[in-house]
Amino acid sequence: MTQSYDDIVIGSGSAGATLAARLTQDPSRRVLLLEAGPDFPNIEDIPHGVVNGAAMSLADEDWKFRAEIMDGRRILFPRGKITGGSSAVGATIALRGVPENFESWAAEGNPEWTWDKVLPFYKKLEDDANYDNEYHGKGGPYSIRRWRQDELTPVAKAFVQASLAAGFAEVEDHNHPEATGVGPIPTNRWDWRRLSTAMAYLTPDVRARENLTIQANTLVHKVLFEGNKAVGVEISAGSGATEQVRGTRVIVSAGAVNSPTLLMRSGIGPAEDLKRLGIDVILDRPGVGENLGDHPRTGVFMRPRAGVINTSDVFMQTILRTTAKGSTKFNDLQYYMVSHFDLGLFPDLHVLAGSKVVLGVMVVDQQPESRGRLRLNSLDPAAGPDIDLNFLSAERDMDKLVDSVRVCWELTQHPDIASKGEGTIVLNDQIVNDDDMVRQYIRRSLDSGYHPVGTAKLGPESDEMAVVSEKLQVHGFENLYLADASVMPSIVSCNTNLTSIMIGERMAHYLQEG
Repeated sequence: MTQSYDDIVIGSGSAGATLAARLTQDPSRRVLLLEAGPDFPNIEDIPHGVVNGAAMSLADEDWKFRAEIMDGRRILFPRGKITGGSSAVGATIALRGVPENFESWAAEGNPEWTWDKVLPFYKKLEDDANYDNEYHGKGGPYSIRRWRQDELTPVAKAFVQASLAAGFAEVEDHNHPEATGVGPIPTNRWDWRRLSTAMAYLTPDVRARENLTIQANTLVHKVLFEGNKAVGVEISAGSGATEQVRGTRVIVSAGAVNSPTLLMRSGIGPAEDLKRLGIDVILDRPGVGENLGDHPRTGVFMRPRAGVINTSDVFMQTILRTTAKGSTKFNDLQYYMVSHFDLGLFPDLHVLAGSKVVLGVMVVDQQPESRGRLRLNSLDPAAGPDIDLNFLSAERDMDKLVDSVRVCWELTQHPDIASKGEGTIVLNDQIVNDDDMVRQYIRRSLDSGYHPVGTAKLGPESDEMAVVSEKLQVHGFENLYLADASVMPSIVSCNTNLTSIMIGERMAHYLQEG
């Protein structure tokens, strides 16, 4: 190996692209950004599905992971494999966590991650088109705006009316820390185009920096060490031959699935699991791959009436955030009106619906108690781990969703929504009023929000399940850092993209201040 880079950033997703852009603001700092998927420096070359902000892009630029959701049932588990990572394929929802999410992080031994201390970094990433006040930022790389009333589809407007009729408050700004109720979704987009971190942070001016090297279509096999110091990475690209690249500092930002598996391939993780695969154990850290959190989702759906929907319209524009009955956790539920949803990639739901396209009201549990884990099953960096989401293992999670499905049912019965469909799929009054039947419906219809977090969590070194320090340094190592959704000690009450970018901004700040 030869001394080549000051920083090697592994993964160009929500946090990684952010880090590469911020760190190369110092012209003396040489940065290598590694990405397993393709890179499209010119916006006009980006595939249509990635640019199109009207729907998620789950088929092509993807790792092709699968996850066990519960009781042996397996689902697709999309993760973006492209510069921009999952920010390049997701639903363009730019929501923040609520203050109590971060107070929870602080209570686990991370006092530097309170709401007051993360808010400046949420603001730093933003260019908010609608607000300029103590809670919002202007001039940042990430464009955020809310849907105007004249832009809403009839289905989205119907959801607002149904929610107001059900007694929920109207909200103009869902990123206000006290906002609860129904209103337009804050989104990351330019006009109708999805805005990924690759587009927002890796702009032509940033790419032109002589101290930034972006290497796409490159798999990282493992981190290399001299003693307890990270000194580089082993990679393969193109022909598949491995090579070693040296760096003064290694920053892992490959996401909540790939970051912990990279640590495990490098010898950091549960010792018994590593030995089973013949990996030399550098550090027995049982928390690597554990504490997997995600947002379970289900809902009440209808086959659309002819002529009611246009699949080229944006599929989600309005959201209802509220607190579950009997819960002490603020805004621990989200309800969405889905104007159209293609079930082609979701065979279980396709069979239930008897239709490829549905519309309806979806509920997502923002604070589930259940936790899963990842297990490494191969040394191949292209192979996915065993992903066990372990949904509904906590009884409270099922009880919450039973109540929530009934709220979805109530909303879909509002005339403005009911008139858009040909009756509800599977459910009827008799089923909805029967707890056991609703539970069975949930087991069959449940899916993931695709928001994995927590698999290499923040925490003091004395916590054997913690993997990184408050400043995101991997416990037990020099010059090895981790910054992405995997460090979240618990899941935030929102879609995770914006918080992952915030973590990237925070990591860059730590490194820049020395």
